[in-house]
Amino acid sequence: MYRANHLVMLLWALVSSTVLFALPNDSKEPVRISSDTWSYNYKTGMNEYTGHVNVIQGSTHLTADRLTTKSNTERKIQEAIAYGSTEPAHYWTLIDSNGTPVHAYANIIKFYPIESNVTLLQKVTLTQGENSFQGELIHYNSNDQTITVPELTDSRAVLLYNPDTD
Repeated sequence: MYRANHLVMLLWALVSSTVLFALPNDSKEPVRISSDTWSYNYKTGMNEYTGHVNVIQGSTHLTADRLTTKSNTERKIQEAIAYGSTEPAHYWTLIDSNGTPVHAYANIIKFYPIESNVTLLQKVTLTQGENSFQGELIHYNSNDQTITVPELTDSRAVLLYNPDTD
């Protein structure tokens, strides 16, 4: 049960802020986004970062080939989508300061912080230590703490859980 809760905590970390953070102090850290190019549309509130995108906030990191964000009228991020094309987008963080890092890989990682939703799409792999999940699609809602792995044609979800690790 301890490790099963870590999957929930991992997914919670993915949606728990308007940007990205896991440790409580991370939310107070500045967000650094670097990319080869950046564009912003003031009318739509859309940002697009392309080429070697790297996001760092405290102990939390995201790398992707492209990242788009959309802000609402209150200038809060309502959607952030990371895309991997040459290799999957990669999100990693610490859930607690003494823990093993959690890694999430997917071709598309969609964050909806206002609704507390995360969707990982295409070639999804979540790992923490010896525990892992592989599949094509995961939906997570932190408000009701539900993880949904819907049935897909020609795809199966695989969970590897090692109860002897902490």
